[in-house]
Amino acid sequence: MGFRIIEPKEIEFRIDIPNNIDEEKADYFVEQERLNRALKLLVDMENPYYNLYISGDMGQIKEYIKDKIIELSNNKEFKIYDYAYVNNFKNPKMPKLLVLPKGKANILATRMNEFVEYLVSNIPAIFESKEYENRIQAINLEYNEKQNQIFEELESKASKLDFVIKPTPSGLVVNPVLEGKIITEKEFSMLDVNIKKEIEEKRKQLEVHINEFMFASRELEKERIQKIKKINDEMGLSIISTKLDKIKSEFEGIKCVEDYLNEVEHYTINNIVIFLPSKNEPFPFLSMPSKYIEYKVNVIVDNSNIDIPIYYEQNPTYSNLFGKIEKQAYFGMLVTNFTNIVGGQIVKNNGGFLILDALSALTNPFVWDSLKKTLKSRQLIIEDPFDKYGANVAESLKPEPIDLNIKVILIGDEFLYDLLYEYDEDMKNLFKLKTNFNHMIDAKTSTINQYLANIIKLCKQKNLKIPTKDGLLAVAKYAFRLAESSNKIWSRIDECIDIIEEANTLTTDNIEYKHIQQTIENKIFIKDLYREKIQEMIKEGTILLDLKGEKIGQVNGLSVLQIGDFSFGRPNRIVAKTYVGKGGVINIETESKLSGKIFDKSSFIIGGYIGSKYAYDKPLSLQATISFEQSYSYIEGDSATLAMVIALLSSIAKIPVKNNLAVTGSMSQDGLVQPIGGVNEKIEGFFDVLKISGNLSDAGVVIPYQNKKDLVLRDDVLEAMKQGIFKIYTVETIDDAIEIFMGKPAGKIIKNRYEKGTVHYMVDMAFRKTIKQLKDNNND
Repeated sequence: MGFRIIEPKEIEFRIDIPNNIDEEKADYFVEQERLNRALKLLVDMENPYYNLYISGDMGQIKEYIKDKIIELSNNKEFKIYDYAYVNNFKNPKMPKLLVLPKGKANILATRMNEFVEYLVSNIPAIFESKEYENRIQAINLEYNEKQNQIFEELESKASKLDFVIKPTPSGLVVNPVLEGKIITEKEFSMLDVNIKKEIEEKRKQLEVHINEFMFASRELEKERIQKIKKINDEMGLSIISTKLDKIKSEFEGIKCVEDYLNEVEHYTINNIVIFLPSKNEPFPFLSMPSKYIEYKVNVIVDNSNIDIPIYYEQNPTYSNLFGKIEKQAYFGMLVTNFTNIVGGQIVKNNGGFLILDALSALTNPFVWDSLKKTLKSRQLIIEDPFDKYGANVAESLKPEPIDLNIKVILIGDEFLYDLLYEYDEDMKNLFKLKTNFNHMIDAKTSTINQYLANIIKLCKQKNLKIPTKDGLLAVAKYAFRLAESSNKIWSRIDECIDIIEEANTLTTDNIEYKHIQQTIENKIFIKDLYREKIQEMIKEGTILLDLKGEKIGQVNGLSVLQIGDFSFGRPNRIVAKTYVGKGGVINIETESKLSGKIFDKSSFIIGGYIGSKYAYDKPLSLQATISFEQSYSYIEGDSATLAMVIALLSSIAKIPVKNNLAVTGSMSQDGLVQPIGGVNEKIEGFFDVLKISGNLSDAGVVIPYQNKKDLVLRDDVLEAMKQGIFKIYTVETIDDAIEIFMGKPAGKIIKNRYEKGTVHYMVDMAFRKTIKQLKDNNND
């Protein structure tokens, strides 16, 4: 136990970079065994509810997932198909789905287009041929004769009843005959009543014959039409069947296509007139629906060149995922048909895998709820989302549902998963697999070589200049800093590639260590205006800091400020004031509601430590306030616990504290120092303040001993350490920190008393003195 000063050589960044790095070792990520096992289970499991949630951020993870799934699927056959919608000739509002072997959908669409072109070219020629005209004319002549014959019979019957019948365009005209003369209506009205009655009786008899004639005439017309239709069918069928039989043979064994082609044949024969020229074509300026649209094949998925459907949808809107039914304006109305059905990524990746950003899936309207319902039912229904809520009044369709066999991979943060798992029952049932992406991996020699091999491989893919050996050293150091560790490396390399890409703009020669360093400095400079302003205020005295000498009850604590993706360390003046009372330790940040729960917890830990350390044989009378001076923003975390205790003990014992030092560290109630985050930023933040204020001399930072492994410091900080003007101390207990800051031993209890002349003795005596004063005051 005890504090120690870190030697620069202990933390100097050194790794062995081979002269020739084998690119065959390149891999997106290394040591992702959990993720690899989860992906293997995802590929191997037939259960459709084994979807996967990966806790991590997108970055290159999606590319790694794609490559890994392809690798794991080498010996696995995926059942993938083409999908197309076709006209439902019985009910056009409910288009039919065709599920075809991959590569067949576009062929069918082409064949149907050829079929229509063939009919358009050949049917008019047949129905305008001399043979067709002769056959139709023969039928018309035959039935005209039969019509004349039954009309003559009707005339004969009418003559016997003293009537004359004349055919007119509007029907039959019947007039009575009296004494060989046709009677007009006017003449009829002037006849004797008995004669009129006799004529009316005969008219009734004639009406029976007329009705018989009309019925026979209609039957003849039906026979004529049937015979003409038979000829039309015979002549049309010879053309239609010839072409369709070829198409059927090409898709033999695919039942849905065979059924569809049979329906096409039946519909075409019954509606062959649509292929004949029309004398009433619409005006060209009118926007009319496409002609022969009922024969189209709307291919929504073509997997002809796909072996494993796997895709990352970067914009998971409802239509991008589930498809949509587009509508067209026609004479002031919105209309649609089956050719307006558009497939989304779910059907495009059916039989495979779909990667989604979890947060985007949750925040896009209708997506999360529809995704769950789709995965549960294992059926995709392409529809307008507003149809579900009855809000859509425009014409719409109900396409046949698509059976699904798809695995979904969600990538999001841990908090989002916990939230969904806790409050969404479907999450547990639909995403049975969950794993974490390891962003920090052990920096073994083999791991580093793989890492650098991948960097070189990606540089070549992006046509970037590859850094020299010392340039790669700088890149590796950057990756270690991202991991905030000297023995772990940041697993995502895209940020390192960004640095190299930016360094390519600095030189036309080789990219060396200095170019990488300059690029990193430029990247920081672009973002660090806020840090610069704070440092200026410290230098000018606007923000008060004591960086030399000693002060009672005042310590320089260290914190990290996060501005977007840029973080930096800054020192804070922590001041403790103590006086007689029974209120205990009051943290002004907590009382002002400027602190988080973890920070508030640290205040209770301080109270526990003070009580256990000094109230072993007496009650304590203590009133203390602790404040972060000139801090007006929200504070969270417990890394200032060590600093607050030092300031508090200094104030109680009236022992001054060194102000050329700063401290960071958490602490237990037993006084054990605990590690914290952002140690590099905190050290460098204090170093920069010392430098710009001209106080960089015999200064330093006190950190928990566990954080030594996290040190990957800037070169200028290491140089100052080598020169002995800047030191880094590691401590294991509060007693170690007390000795550094107060220049006195902390002290141990010997025979129920702390050793004389130690800090704890002086604190203990301060408490005893206070108790005695209180007793004397009470006696008075």
